[in-house]
Amino acid sequence: MMIDRFARFLVVLSIAALPVLFSGCGDEKTEQIDWQLPLAAPDDPHGATISQPLPGWAEQATGSAELALLQKDTARLFTVGLESGLEVEFRDMHFRLLGLAEGLRMKSGAYIEDENVHNPAAFVEISRKGRQIYRGWLYQEFPELFGPDMANWKVSLRNVSVTKPEEQPASDVSESITGTRP
Repeated sequence: MMIDRFARFLVVLSIAALPVLFSGCGDEKTEQIDWQLPLAAPDDPHGATISQPLPGWAEQATGSAELALLQKDTARLFTVGLESGLEVEFRDMHFRLLGLAEGLRMKSGAYIEDENVHNPAAFVEISRKGRQIYRGWLYQEFPELFGPDMANWKVSLRNVSVTKPEEQPASDVSESITGTRP
């Protein structure tokens, strides 16, 4: 008798709860909550874009750089030596070294040469079949982080050598002029 009462109570409770359970499913309206909005990734100033600006000081620097080219499908490693302003052809690609930096860093969104920073970098241009693939910085210290995104090749910078300009005496001071200090 006690079990019979308990079973009846459960049946009555289940029947009473059914409208409450089904009423929540009928609300088809959805609301967009601010924290659910997709977040956009911030622009990466070091990132591999098709065309990065070349600072004037980097364009004036002369020297050489060595690129390592890993062919992904065969795992063969090739090296390509570049010199300032010269174009080098390797397979169906063309490489040009446009600028160099011994200590490249960013400050307020601009690239600067900092003698206190060891971050050698080369500004290169890569094209294939007459179409530009990449124009921007390659970093010796961070070869995997930045650079061109190419289907069968991984390009990294191995070595940077910047040639210092020869110090020249000031040409506006004549050697024949002598004077005294006050």
